Amino acid sequence: MLLFHYHLRLLIPEYGLGNEVSMQGDVYSYGILLLEVFTGKRPTDSEFGEAIGLRKYVQMAFPDRVSSIVDQQLLTETENKEASISYSGSISNMRIPCIASILQVGIFCSHETPADRPPIGHALKELQAIRDKFHKLLPSSLVKEHHKKSTDTSQVSSA
Repeated sequence: MLLFHYHLRLLIPEYGLGNEVSMQGDVYSYGILLLEVFTGKRPTDSEFGEAIGLRKYVQMAFPDRVSSIVDQQLLTETENKEASISYSGSISNMRIPCIASILQVGIFCSHETPADRPPIGHALKELQAIRDKFHKLLPSSLVKEHHKKSTDTSQVSSA
């Protein structure tokens, strides 16, 4: 964890200027983390070089090429499970817009200028709204199944 924090600290723009650790720096880190999780890329990947970073890479994909930058495991992971569930509509068709919305939050949080980053509470509310919108589009049986699994997981982790 220390190594992760060290690498990320080097990437936060204002930390390079000698500024102290701040809430805006934490928001930046959170935004970069969202981009990492949903693209499967690291901000230090050699493919980005000096001229482009993870944030710019994601920004350049909007709006037409988002599916090409998303970690493909996120798109294929549940296809076998989905094939066994019959319902109208497809989770796959809903997944890209949902991930794109999350990536937008990541871009917003990782703005280069600290003053242009949202308060973390605002970012979390955006993510909750994305989750709620996605749940409304899902068949109720899948939402109940997901809720049961997350409840079971939290009970195991608290034991």
